[in-house]
Amino acid sequence: MEKLNVILKAFDGDPLDKKYVLERAFKNIPLGTYVSVCDKKEGSPVLQVDEEIWLEAAPFREGRYDEGQLNTCAPIDEDLIEKMRHYEAVFMDMVDRYANKMERFLVSGDVPYPERKRIYYANLRYWNHLLDSKKIDVVLMNHEPHQCYDYVLYGLCKVKNIPILYLARIFTIDTSFVVADWEDPAPELREALLRLREEYRDPNKPVELSKNYEAYFNLFRNKQPNPWYKPKKVNLTQQKFISRWWRAAIKILKRDPKRFLVSLFSGQFWSRKLRQHKAIQFYDRHIKVPDLSKPFIYIALHYQPEATTLPLAGAYVEQERIIQLLAANLPPHVSIYVKEHPAQSERCRSEAFYQSLLAIPSVTFIPRETDTYELVDRCLAVATATGTVGFEAMMRQKPVLMFGHFVYQYAPGIHRIRTADDCGRAIRQIMSQKESHSVRDVRMFLKALERCSTPFPGPPDSPFEEYTQREKSDLVGALIEKKIRAVLPGRA
Repeated sequence: MEKLNVILKAFDGDPLDKKYVLERAFKNIPLGTYVSVCDKKEGSPVLQVDEEIWLEAAPFREGRYDEGQLNTCAPIDEDLIEKMRHYEAVFMDMVDRYANKMERFLVSGDVPYPERKRIYYANLRYWNHLLDSKKIDVVLMNHEPHQCYDYVLYGLCKVKNIPILYLARIFTIDTSFVVADWEDPAPELREALLRLREEYRDPNKPVELSKNYEAYFNLFRNKQPNPWYKPKKVNLTQQKFISRWWRAAIKILKRDPKRFLVSLFSGQFWSRKLRQHKAIQFYDRHIKVPDLSKPFIYIALHYQPEATTLPLAGAYVEQERIIQLLAANLPPHVSIYVKEHPAQSERCRSEAFYQSLLAIPSVTFIPRETDTYELVDRCLAVATATGTVGFEAMMRQKPVLMFGHFVYQYAPGIHRIRTADDCGRAIRQIMSQKESHSVRDVRMFLKALERCSTPFPGPPDSPFEEYTQREKSDLVGALIEKKIRAVLPGRA
């Protein structure tokens, strides 16, 4: 068997036992060069390799490349630059994610365009050289590419036809997939559903689920589910500027005194924070208690910045595009209820953003604390990019207008929206009041998930899971090995 050269990204020590995942994944696959990009070398897997290279991830995340080091890399040419144009455009938006973490941009909170270009080309040159010089055969990431440098690496792999895989997780049911393309994240799931429909053509044949999937089914079919996972929720409503920031300031002082002092004595910094604070206040001043007796579409805004919108929402990363498209296709009597994410801070929000939404006659802002399950049950449909609310709505037999790319895009009742025609067609079908999908359809989708995925070996731990952490690590590792063999037929 031919030895493979691999890059492994973000598989370092933390509560997720990545060590055992990788040791199982490459137990039967011989390796030549193994490049590990992570924060800590401790907890690295024991692999049989000819060459092991460890690269600290933090400088890459902050766009820090040594010019001397870059000059040892092969230069990039027009052909590569043109092939990477699409990924460059996404990268230029993605840099916002770390604008307030790079020391040189702490005061302004923004990265100027020329600096974004410089960082992009540094990334492009470095990772292009590494892929070519080490003759990399496959890249494996522990999560979606969303940290700027890893998205450049993802794009390079795509244009060079180098398989790149990452782990994707559905938190609601604690399951994970190995994904090769975020725009078509689990084709095996789509194919499994087709096979199941043939297998269960007899409508009297019950769709039986495993014990833990049956528990998930029952949980999210309840009137008031109590999710086993506990996402962080910080309600910012009605907080004063000082009370909102003093706790955060103390944490920054303890963790990064230099950053604290630079910010404390910068008028530009405080001017920006006050402007952002007014944006949140603007939302709070314009909320209304929703009338659930009237027809409406429910939109739960995504927390940003995060992978769920960039890159997974694609062109709909600016969520106002979703709402504008919906409003243009809805009948006049149908409202759009917009609920801000409970944990959303001032980042990635502005007064202009909220004003543009309120300028749409059908849009109403509703309180963050409004019960999401009641909204799902009472709405005509849920609209989301890739949010958990879409999966939960599908489980409760509500139609979903999905504007992004994620594993559950193949589920019943999901209307995938890319064009205005897609949106209009989906809304007409929803307004016809035909049943979105049946309980049997939901169970069949869960059955397909069972067959194509595996439990995730890391926190939070599902109370319904029957496997140990080590067993789950072995299962994920085996799934990675299977996927590598699929994308490198005849070589692995």
